[in-house]
Amino acid sequence: MKGVLVGILPLIFSLLFFIISGIYIFFGSYIVSVNAKEKSNRVFFVLCIFLAVWTFSLAMSISAADMETSFFWRRVSALGWCCFAGLLLHFLLILTKKQRLLKRWWIYFLIYTPAAVFIYIFALSHDLAILQYNLINTPFGWLNRAENNLWNVLYYIYYYSFIAIGLGILWHWGEYSGNQRNMQQARLILKGFSISLVIGFVMQILGNELFLTGATQKISNVMFVAILAMFYSIKKYKLVRMPPINMDEIILNKKNRTKIYNYLAGCFIAGSFLNIISRYFIKAQDDLISILTFSGLLLAIGLIIQIAQRAEPLKKYQNYIIMVLIGISIPVITFEFISIASLTIWAFPFILIMIGLVYNNRIALVGITVSIFLTQILVFIIKPQAIVEIASAVYVARIGLFGIGVWVAFFVNKLYVQRLKQNADQLKIQKTISEFSTDFLNVSAVNFDQKAIKWLRKSGSMFNIDRACICFFNEDKSSISCQQEWCNDGVGSQKEERLNIPVAAAPEWIKSIFANEVVHIFNRGDNLEERPNDVTIAIPISCKGEVRGFLAFEIKTEKEELNREYEGLLEIIANILADALVKIDAENEITYRAYYDQLTGLPNRLLFNDSLNQGIKLAKQNGKMIGIIYLDIDSFRTVNDMMGHEGSDKLLVQVSQKLVHSVKKSDRVCHFEGDGFVIILNNMAREKEILKVANRITSLFKHAFIVNGQEFYISANAGISIYPQDGETAEELIKNADIAMYRAKEKGKNNYVLCSATIKAEVNFKNKLTSNLYHALEKHELRVYYQPQISLGTGRIVAVEALLRWQHPELGIILPKVIIPLAEQTGLINPIGEWVLKTACSQNKSWQDMGLPPIRIAINISATQFRNPRLISQMKKLIKETDLKPRYLELELTENIAINKSSYIVSVLNGLKKLGLYISIDDFGTEYSSLSRLKLLPMDQIKIDKQFIDGVTENEKDQAIVNTIIRLAKNLGLSVIAEGAETEAQIDFLKHQKCDTVQGFFYHKPMPAAEIETILRQTLGYQ
Repeated sequence: MKGVLVGILPLIFSLLFFIISGIYIFFGSYIVSVNAKEKSNRVFFVLCIFLAVWTFSLAMSISAADMETSFFWRRVSALGWCCFAGLLLHFLLILTKKQRLLKRWWIYFLIYTPAAVFIYIFALSHDLAILQYNLINTPFGWLNRAENNLWNVLYYIYYYSFIAIGLGILWHWGEYSGNQRNMQQARLILKGFSISLVIGFVMQILGNELFLTGATQKISNVMFVAILAMFYSIKKYKLVRMPPINMDEIILNKKNRTKIYNYLAGCFIAGSFLNIISRYFIKAQDDLISILTFSGLLLAIGLIIQIAQRAEPLKKYQNYIIMVLIGISIPVITFEFISIASLTIWAFPFILIMIGLVYNNRIALVGITVSIFLTQILVFIIKPQAIVEIASAVYVARIGLFGIGVWVAFFVNKLYVQRLKQNADQLKIQKTISEFSTDFLNVSAVNFDQKAIKWLRKSGSMFNIDRACICFFNEDKSSISCQQEWCNDGVGSQKEERLNIPVAAAPEWIKSIFANEVVHIFNRGDNLEERPNDVTIAIPISCKGEVRGFLAFEIKTEKEELNREYEGLLEIIANILADALVKIDAENEITYRAYYDQLTGLPNRLLFNDSLNQGIKLAKQNGKMIGIIYLDIDSFRTVNDMMGHEGSDKLLVQVSQKLVHSVKKSDRVCHFEGDGFVIILNNMAREKEILKVANRITSLFKHAFIVNGQEFYISANAGISIYPQDGETAEELIKNADIAMYRAKEKGKNNYVLCSATIKAEVNFKNKLTSNLYHALEKHELRVYYQPQISLGTGRIVAVEALLRWQHPELGIILPKVIIPLAEQTGLINPIGEWVLKTACSQNKSWQDMGLPPIRIAINISATQFRNPRLISQMKKLIKETDLKPRYLELELTENIAINKSSYIVSVLNGLKKLGLYISIDDFGTEYSSLSRLKLLPMDQIKIDKQFIDGVTENEKDQAIVNTIIRLAKNLGLSVIAEGAETEAQIDFLKHQKCDTVQGFFYHKPMPAAEIETILRQTLGYQ
């Protein structure tokens, strides 16, 4: 007995290794078949293949016939165990997402170079490899008893260090990634490797001392625990991304799978009886116990398949149980006939392959394939040659196998034909849906009915429907009306009977429609030939959560049930109709938003233009006039500041309502923007009628408006233009009404002005000047004139004021009072102001370079220029470029700028004073200057406005004001200059009041630079 056991031990170990190598191949093949695009899947597959090579080669080496064969397979196994550690580390780097590291070429060099070296030493080089092995034949088979030389030690260092590094990276990733799933995955794999390494290490240490001498050579089997842990982790935590199963692509559904399993169980049961008949009765073999054992095994497999389908606890795992039974049946049946090299019976796995074709994933085919290949390799090893005699039993077995095969083939063919038909129907449905969707892309309120009836007809014809209709509820959902209906040939229309049906009188299933549920009513007929089944399908049409109606189909059919896919198609059609309604609603909403003001509900500018153009066309035909009233509300900002936007919105709504009620229905009130309204008065016979409406509209604002319980008195101004005298286009009429409205604002509050030729001429003149001003600088039309400022104490010129002039090619000289407002409106004030500053400073420096005594140059700074945050830096640059000393540059600021309480004003003035500039306050006395404010301003001089100087010889109040200003300036330590002195009496008064400087026509008018130069030379006695 002991001798027999010793003899079969190598075969037992080889068989064990062989099975494990097959499991490795199954693991790798299954993972890569799931998703071959995943890099980690491919590396895991390669890892399993090399492990399979390692294990399979050891299986062949252990039970080899001689030492030379064993040595060959040992060298082949080196391909597996030399690469294992490197592949494992590579896989773990991918698993732990070390992407940056894996992008470096040198990491692959470090991982795989040691493997290549060891493959050369232990496998490829015969001379070196023969030194690494010491093969001896033991009861456990051919084993390697080589001593641990340098290469063995280096290999162990490489093997265990790479595994340790990989597991260390895995542990760090699991513990510090902050993801619970990562931690669980890492711990599971680490446990598997820990068990494998501990078992392997113990077997390696104790192997040479105990009876396990042969087992130490089989360390690749130990890795099975680790690989199993990795495979289980992949399955459990979905490290391999499984592509989702499309239910429409499934061939083997639950019903068909049950049939397959029943047929399969029947095959095994039939096979058990066929085995007895062919071997015992026909072939007359004597070994009845062996025959009955094998038949009993086949019968047991068939019964277990049936039990797995029916036993409730096993249903969850039935697929796995049956796949394992199929995989086991291949070697069991094959080895039963190994004595004759499995003649004929070798072909039966093809039946299983045909069954595996219809499964919804590849696991069945992979398992069957691995089992077949491993079984046939074992048959080749165990029975490489055999001489057999083909008897009648073999023919019976062949006929039986062919019969089963044809039976399975017909069943598989039936499944495919059914699926192809279903696919054809599905394609037809998808094509219909595609055409339907495409046709409804351009649906609108205009063509909805036309498209709806078209597709009712198409869907009705496709599914042989008797009646198809679209019904909608009214706004309060109290009644239903059939809007579109299609009837098949021979079916009468009921559209008129189904208008405004009360919901209370509707069928009971209407409640399901309100609940947004599909209704499917199947009324079975008593006699299908005389009274077929009545089927009603109703699908709700729901828009934004609101059921607007339903799509209903009525069918009389002899079928016991309808295809549910058709119902799905009808539901899709209903959804597309719902989307079309949403689109129509959106278009209506867009149209409303495009043509109507959202706040007041009045037409906006766009619709106003359309309405006015239509009115103009009509007026041309009937010879009537059209009045355009452009209304602007005053004091609107006050309401906004007091009541906020909500209050001002309520005010606008009230104003719009009153305006609508003050005109005829044929007229149109439009809200343009903000606080502006425009009114079209159609079919006006006389101008007086238009003015009468304008009076009525302005009278509306004499009464208070109530907003949130508070009274507000607001005013409005209106401009009126009349077709055709003020324009023949909408644009001209609106523009002229707007012009007249601004003229009304100049007259005061609650006024209206009728557009006239004079007003239009003034505006055109202003527009022309504005347009020309844009090119005045580049055309060199601007000039700087200078007016001397005379010291009353010495009679000498102490300064000159730079005054802007525009030499217009058509209009001649234009004064600053026209230029400055236009420049400020157009934004040209900054470039013009900079040009005046540079021109005047350069001119002053030029006079000084001529040897003339230095004097100040006074230049006005507008409010816009003063607000420029770059003003101080511009002054620095100006002084540097012109080389003019700062004390000879005087900046004049108007009083309204200087008295502004902003701290910004004071900071800018301080900055200008630090540069050394002379600061003067112009037009003093015309604003409400604060004494407390004046004492804070860093200024040098006050300029008294001309309006006070004009009256000093006749008006005692003007005398008192001028006297007060001069005394105030003296007390504050400021110089005083009087502007606009034109008579000797004015000069005498100013001298008597001790005014410092005077400027006016009495001495000099503004003049060009050349004339100033002549005067300066004359003053100094030069010719």
